[in-house]
Amino acid sequence: MEHLLAPQIEYLLLLQNFREITGGVLDNFFLFITSCGEITVPALIMACIYWCFDTKIGTYLFFNWSLGTVVCQFLKTFACIYRPWILDNRVHPIDSAIKMAGGYSFPSGHTQTATSVYGGIIKSFKNKFLRIFLIILILLIAFSRNYIGVHTPQDVIVSLVLGILLLFFTDKMMKWVDGGKSRDLAVIFGVIISALALLIYEEFKVYPIDYLNGELLVDPAKMRLSSFPKLGLYFGVFFGWFVTRRFIKFNAKIGTVKEKIVRFVIGATILGIIAAQTTHLIGAGGNLKYLACVISFISGFFTMAIYPFIIVFVRKKILKKEV
Repeated sequence: MEHLLAPQIEYLLLLQNFREITGGVLDNFFLFITSCGEITVPALIMACIYWCFDTKIGTYLFFNWSLGTVVCQFLKTFACIYRPWILDNRVHPIDSAIKMAGGYSFPSGHTQTATSVYGGIIKSFKNKFLRIFLIILILLIAFSRNYIGVHTPQDVIVSLVLGILLLFFTDKMMKWVDGGKSRDLAVIFGVIISALALLIYEEFKVYPIDYLNGELLVDPAKMRLSSFPKLGLYFGVFFGWFVTRRFIKFNAKIGTVKEKIVRFVIGATILGIIAAQTTHLIGAGGNLKYLACVISFISGFFTMAIYPFIIVFVRKKILKKEV
C-alpha cells in the first residue's frame, strides 16, 4: 500500500508547495469549487429538475446520487483509509477545509456526488455548452479535493469511476423497470436488502482504533452515525419514487414559469428546514442516529412523493375554482 501512496503524497505536497509560494491566491476559488460538490447545491438542482422540468430525469439524478452515496459509504467503511494529513504529517490541508473532512478518506464523497448528479445531467441533456461546462466542473471538483489537501488522487479517481458506472447502471435499471410489470417492487426489495446489509456490516465491522496525540483518529460510533441519515435518504428517495409511480400522477412540466418558481422556492425552503434538523442531530451524536435516519427518510420521501402530491392536489383545486 505504501508504494501506491508515496507518489500520491508527493503530489499533494507539490500542490501544497504551490499554495504556499502563491500565498494561497487560488484557495478561495477552489474552496468555492469544492462546495459545489457538497450536498446543498446538487440537491437543489435535482429537486428543481424533478419538480419543475422533467420528473423522469429528476428521478434518474436522485437514483444516481442516493445509490452512489450508499456505495461510497460502504467503501469508506470497508477500506478504512485515513485522511492524507494522518497518513503523512507533512500534508497540511487548508484549515477551513478540515472541518468538512471527517471520517475516512477513501473514496471522495464530493467527487462521487458531483459525478452522479452533474454527470447525470450531462447524460440527460444534449446541450453542448452545458455538457462541456459540467465536465469541467466535475474535474475541477475532483482536483479541488487534492488541491485543498483533504483527499489523495486515488480517492477522487475511484469516485469518478464509481460515479460513471452508476450513471449507466441506473439508466439500465430504470429501463428494466419500465419494461415489465411490478419490477419496481424488485427494486424496492433490493433497496431494503442493500440497506440492511450495510447496517449489519457497519454494526459488526471491526474498526481500527488508532490514536494521535491522545485523540482517536476516527471514531467508529461517528462512522455508524453518519450512515443512518444516508440510508434514511436512500429509503426515502426510492420509496417516494415507488409511491409516486404507483399512485400520484405527477408531471413536472405542468404549470407556468411563475408557478414553477413559486413551487421550487416553497419546496426548497421546506427541504432546507428538514436538512437543518438532520445536521443538528448528526452533530449532537449519541443515540439520535435513529431520529436522524427518520428525518432523512422524510426529506427524501417529501421530495419524491409528498411534495408532488401537494402540487397535483393544489393544481386540481385551482382548476376547479377556475371552471
